[in-house]
Amino acid sequence: MVSREQRGGGEGHRLALGTAGHIDHGKTALVRALTGVDTDRLPEEQARGITIELGFAPLDLGDGLSLSLVDVPGHEGLVRTMVAGASGIDLLLLVVAADEGVMPQTREHVAICGLLGVDRGVVALSKSDLVDDEMRALAEADVTELLAPTPLADAPVVAVSSLSGEGIEALRAALREVAASAPPRTGRGGAPRLWIDRVFAMRGFGTVVTGTLVGGALAVGEEVELRPSGRRARVRGLQSFGAPVERAQPGIRCALNLQGIEVADAPRGQVVARPGALLATGAADVALGWLAESPRLDAPASVELLVGTTERRARLAPIGASVEPGAEGFARLHVEGEPLPLLPGDRFVVRGFARTALGGATLGGGTVLDAAPPRRRLSDPALMRDLARLARREPETDVRVRIERAGLAGASRDALVRETGLGAAAVDAALASLEAAAAVVTADSGLRLGGPAVERLEVALLAALDAFHREEPLRPGMSASALRGRLPENVPVPAAELALARLAERGALVREADLVRRADHRAELSGEDRTLADRIRSDARAAGLEPPLLREWSERLGVPAEQLRDVLAFLERAGDLVRAPGDVWFDRAAVDALRAQVTAHLEAHGSLGTPTYKKLIGTTRKWAVPLMELFDEEKLTLRKGEARILRRR
Repeated sequence: MVSREQRGGGEGHRLALGTAGHIDHGKTALVRALTGVDTDRLPEEQARGITIELGFAPLDLGDGLSLSLVDVPGHEGLVRTMVAGASGIDLLLLVVAADEGVMPQTREHVAICGLLGVDRGVVALSKSDLVDDEMRALAEADVTELLAPTPLADAPVVAVSSLSGEGIEALRAALREVAASAPPRTGRGGAPRLWIDRVFAMRGFGTVVTGTLVGGALAVGEEVELRPSGRRARVRGLQSFGAPVERAQPGIRCALNLQGIEVADAPRGQVVARPGALLATGAADVALGWLAESPRLDAPASVELLVGTTERRARLAPIGASVEPGAEGFARLHVEGEPLPLLPGDRFVVRGFARTALGGATLGGGTVLDAAPPRRRLSDPALMRDLARLARREPETDVRVRIERAGLAGASRDALVRETGLGAAAVDAALASLEAAAAVVTADSGLRLGGPAVERLEVALLAALDAFHREEPLRPGMSASALRGRLPENVPVPAAELALARLAERGALVREADLVRRADHRAELSGEDRTLADRIRSDARAAGLEPPLLREWSERLGVPAEQLRDVLAFLERAGDLVRAPGDVWFDRAAVDALRAQVTAHLEAHGSLGTPTYKKLIGTTRKWAVPLMELFDEEKLTLRKGEARILRRR
């Protein structure tokens, strides 16, 4: 599985170095002088003497330090390819020809690298053997002026000649010094991701894709998913610059032999990741840097979005105030076509469809802050505040903002891992810290809610319970399911149960089986209901085992059936009445006496047939059947054919 681009070093690569510069300033020749590899692999590239596609080579700097070198094209028409290469680099090798100095693509490439967050690098003043000292000094001054307002202002400038070898060792030394202290720019934590920049088939191996791995490590044998297509494959083999590895570490250039898909299934621009690890999104909120040469962004604009190794049409809309030329702000990207697998921290570039004063079409770029943005007006101050917090790129803040934004619905750990891109360990650490500070509360199901959201739930539950007690003073409490039903529709059961448990723990309410009541609530009869209850008690005692049915009692007492049912239920809970199946209420003393008779008969005779049962009760089937079923429900008796036997002794 060794392609030409993969020949060379091994797993020691941890940083990627990318070239940049104007066309024909000698980038590829310099790469060849540094590495011995000709990265112009296409026949057309070799015939025309220019780089058209991305080229790759290992760069051994000695002292155990090696880099993955990405050679990008300098032609204005190939800026998209340049961005694809620059997206995965950590360091910049800016190449400026001493005989021409800074040119339009030099400026655009420097601007693009700045937008992508590349802030460490070295300048190679190429073709220095073609000019005298004065011209060389002028070219160096030109570069210094260009880089002065950028993070690359302190980048060392080394004069070199790829033909004579002049300055090559000095350039190696400068690169070694910068690389030794440079932190990685691309992610080294979270979900492993590889933006595909090349795909080809190799005899005996099948489909091979290449790219720079970021995030976490990837191992042979793992199942992976291509996003946004969703196709699944298995990693059959891994190589880094020709050296087989069992496990590829983030930050290295690698080739993946994918089993289960064809070359056509893995085009450039797709992302290789673990199944379910990435969100594919059609919108993202971003921190936007707008170039000084770009027109003011005060309304949604159609742009070309370049992110990773893919390019898309998109709509870019300012959030809050407009974004002025040369300024920074927030914006929302709406991606056209298939959703994109984006994560917070991903860098991007946007280009227009007309040339700018810079000489190219690049308008700006920046960082993805939120790949699952909320449905809020872009003028909402709360949205601006959240984005300002997310722009700090602090794990605890990233997690807290998303939990708070989820409101009463809460957020699951898995969703937080996917939305933040931080990785499970980092999310767990952030959650532990937030829970210790009481900023986040966890339900038994693992659902996380912000402290203020739980407090709002508690207030809503108590208000609903108080309203129920006012409306139904005779009832001992409200069923938990009915109480949850009074909450907004987006509140999941675990969130409601969490709030109920906290209220019960504090003694604000009491939960008895499925009933919930205020701690100080006691079902009480009003004056009218008290009179009605006295009448029912009297009638029930007089009726014995032949009480009126609910409808008959309602007509006799002249009260609505619902009001009567509430008073009957109150008397049942008070122990005055017994409710039998069929909504028949008997005097408790009469039922207790009958229970003793039935028990004595069954203990003496073993069984009790229906005729004997009716005779024992001394009433008709109308009341005998509910009483027989009542004792069955109480598990006193057990029906066996047409007779009853004693269930317990």
